[in-house]
Amino acid sequence: MLALDLQSDLARLLAAVRDLSRAHTLEEVMEVVRHAARELAAADGVTFVLRDGDQCYYAEENAIGPLWKGKRFPAASCISGWAMLHRREVAIPDIYEDPRIPADAYRPTFVRSLAMVPVRREDPIAAIGAYWAREHEATRRELGLLQTLADFTALALANVELLRGLERRAEESARLYEQARADAARRERLEEELRQAQKLEAIGRLAGGIAHDFNNLLMVINGTTELIGFGLPEDSPLRKPLRDVLDAGERAAALTRQLLAFSRRQILQPVVLDLNGVVQRMDALLRRILGEDIRLATCTAPGLDPVEFDPSQIEQILLNLAINARDAMPRGGRLTIETANVALDEEYARQHPGARAGPHVMLAMTDTGVGMDAATRARIFEPFFTTKEPGRGTGLGLATVHGIVAQSGGNVWVYSEPGLGTTFKVYLPRAAAGARPAPARRPDRPEAAPRPRETILIVEDEATLRGLIQRALEQAGYTVLAAGDAAEAAELGRRHAGEIHLLLTDVVLPGRSGRELAEELRAARPDLRVVYMSGYTDEAIVRHGVLTPGTAFLSKPIMPSVLLERLREFLA
Repeated sequence: MLALDLQSDLARLLAAVRDLSRAHTLEEVMEVVRHAARELAAADGVTFVLRDGDQCYYAEENAIGPLWKGKRFPAASCISGWAMLHRREVAIPDIYEDPRIPADAYRPTFVRSLAMVPVRREDPIAAIGAYWAREHEATRRELGLLQTLADFTALALANVELLRGLERRAEESARLYEQARADAARRERLEEELRQAQKLEAIGRLAGGIAHDFNNLLMVINGTTELIGFGLPEDSPLRKPLRDVLDAGERAAALTRQLLAFSRRQILQPVVLDLNGVVQRMDALLRRILGEDIRLATCTAPGLDPVEFDPSQIEQILLNLAINARDAMPRGGRLTIETANVALDEEYARQHPGARAGPHVMLAMTDTGVGMDAATRARIFEPFFTTKEPGRGTGLGLATVHGIVAQSGGNVWVYSEPGLGTTFKVYLPRAAAGARPAPARRPDRPEAAPRPRETILIVEDEATLRGLIQRALEQAGYTVLAAGDAAEAAELGRRHAGEIHLLLTDVVLPGRSGRELAEELRAARPDLRVVYMSGYTDEAIVRHGVLTPGTAFLSKPIMPSVLLERLREFLA
């Protein structure tokens, strides 16, 4: 009979060991122990107790009545703590006769006797308790079976911890892999944006150079045409073709201005302004451009921070974006313009080359048009790229917006999906603290100017253009000294006995710059006024495309009538 009992106990123990070897979690280990321990000890109840610092946590139980599952007791005042602290098993036949037992904790239960074995005897981490409802002194066989189960439980718990470590490492590896993938994708996106920026920069340099030379030609064409028109009678049949030439020249001049805007080489004259006010003033014009089929809604934020920006360039941005939205809604739709104060963070700046973190003012324009796919979005700021049919647009509208915003230290963000419309968000740097928009000024009433008597020294290396300017000034009554380079102009300045009232010079000259020439002439003529002109900006006069205070500048091409009007202002 004893042999059969031993064989049965060994079979139960081996089954429990097999189940413990398959356990992957603490919960699975406790589930095996709570059943196996009760069978091996023929007990009325068992508990599985975890050591938690100086506390004993009764994590699991299997008994004929409730015990202490979910409760915590100080290790120094409970028998499970005694077994773990002393690192050996303990058997108590009558709990009410043993001073180590807190009797009050046991009275609500069925327990009369118990046995407790530590799990991992060298450094106990848990304990297995067996309980009987009668007086019972646990036998050596029962204690041996419980201790053997506890030893295999220790191995199972070590395996669980090992599996946890492997799982954590696997999770960390997966996280690092995903992070590496995200970093690679972000790096690839940034590299693509950098390549795009470099491509736009290269095209911009080419466009800026072409625009500079083309401006000189346009000034000759448009200026000569205007001077010819001045001498024709009102009923001359030549006036109509001359007007056509001027119109074509103005369109060409507008095209070069767009090229300069894209290449970031235009002259900016920023002022502190209220973006909400600009949007409100442009409302009527935008509605005319959009037409009756497109509803325009504006949502301007109260308390909007001021921006320091060229007013004409803000208007150009609004016009170009509105025209782009109109063309994206051939069957009508809705266009919403919003403004808001925003703060761009470092993450946004990292993901958008050219953007800077900090407070900005946002101008957003959202349409309900046809939208764009990713391939189109990647090219929208390229000059001459357009999705419109031939003859409709130059492909410079959005390129101009990009150039204007970038030259002024801002950033443009676009979101679009096919069939879901498009949103452009223009982020403009907030004006310096304390800056306030200047009040609008009423234009002065023009008065008839007397015929000029001043002497003007013009310096222009393009002979045809120099001749045009000289004719226009002489016809207006000015005394003109003309030079083709800085050396010739300096010599004229030394030889001329009378007063020279104004120097009108190109920025870029053979040999020396216009600024160097002006400094030399002013050394001998400190009252000399200087006006610079150029087809694009030059670092000698314009820092980052923004006029330095006190600099008089004329951007080519300029019509003779406008030139005369501006010179009169500079001489006044």
